[in-house]
Amino acid sequence: MPAVQRTSYLLQSSEGGLVLQFDGSDIVASSIRPLRIRDLGTVLRRRRRQKRFELPLGQGIVLRPLLHIAGPEGRDLTHSLGSLAGWGFGVASANLQKTLARHFDGPSIRPPQRPPIAGPKIAVALHLHYPDLWPEFEALLETIDRPFHLILTLTRLDAALTERVQAKFRDAEIVVYDNRGRDVGPFIQLLREGRLDPFDLICKLHGKKSGQSGPRMFLGEIWRQASAFDLIGSRDVVDRIIAEFERSRDIEMIGSSRFRLPNEWKGDEAASWGENKAMILNLLETMGIEADAPLDFFAGTMFWVRRSALEPLKRLDLSLASFPAEAGQQDGTLQHALERVFAMICTKIAGTAWDDEMKPDRYEADPIE
Repeated sequence: MPAVQRTSYLLQSSEGGLVLQFDGSDIVASSIRPLRIRDLGTVLRRRRRQKRFELPLGQGIVLRPLLHIAGPEGRDLTHSLGSLAGWGFGVASANLQKTLARHFDGPSIRPPQRPPIAGPKIAVALHLHYPDLWPEFEALLETIDRPFHLILTLTRLDAALTERVQAKFRDAEIVVYDNRGRDVGPFIQLLREGRLDPFDLICKLHGKKSGQSGPRMFLGEIWRQASAFDLIGSRDVVDRIIAEFERSRDIEMIGSSRFRLPNEWKGDEAASWGENKAMILNLLETMGIEADAPLDFFAGTMFWVRRSALEPLKRLDLSLASFPAEAGQQDGTLQHALERVFAMICTKIAGTAWDDEMKPDRYEADPIE
């Protein structure tokens, strides 16, 4: 899995006379012992389970993933694949395969510079609690190839990162806030301070991670990458999103269609509300907005939004101090409620994906589905 820069496989071949040669550093064995009679039942069950994931390479060579049989790592991989499938990123799904292919391929070769475009004033609000993710976003931001203002929020001073960011994006604002509200708290604080006011469109991104190991870590890596590809994956992706905003004035938010909930994988509306319904309804009532439409939002709080759509939130006068101290909460906090409220205050939202079948010269005719 590229998400963790490693995939473990067991290489077997039924081809006689085949010679495989490896360097000693390529092989890791945790233990070696003779097979025992009581092992046979376990081996047979695991082989049946693994057969779904085998990859025949021809000439009798088969790649067999080490699911279930590689100790804690094998169990993590197995559970991670199940977790991904629950979000529509199953092993054979187009969602996962295209995301992984895009990860391996990297940003497309930069096309010749296009003429400047007269368009909306754009801000990219990127929150990085994990500074090591900056190179990933730097590569994507460079492909936008049209004017935008970068606002980077951090949770600690980092002189080396500041120097690197401003070397690429000379006018970037770098703001350090306390670690409250994950990515949502700093965004609300930017809104409160008026830093987003000069812009027509804002792209909200963050360096999402979901734990340091196990299934949640796998999901977090794929979630971050897929969302970023869908929102700023190339100049064409960005141009198409902006063209949709300009063509459809009632659309106030565009996010990744892969993480628009409820959907065919996460179709339970009650589960989509989570433990946040009472807080959400209270926030909407305070803003004078009726919550009579079905829940419809972008999980993960990465999206493009019109600045004007955020005005009801700004009038709430929330600040970073409104958010609870970080304690690894997974639901039921102000940031989780606002994750849903962002979309609920918009007149209309739309989903998009970087691999949508749409050519640049058709932007003016074909809407985002």
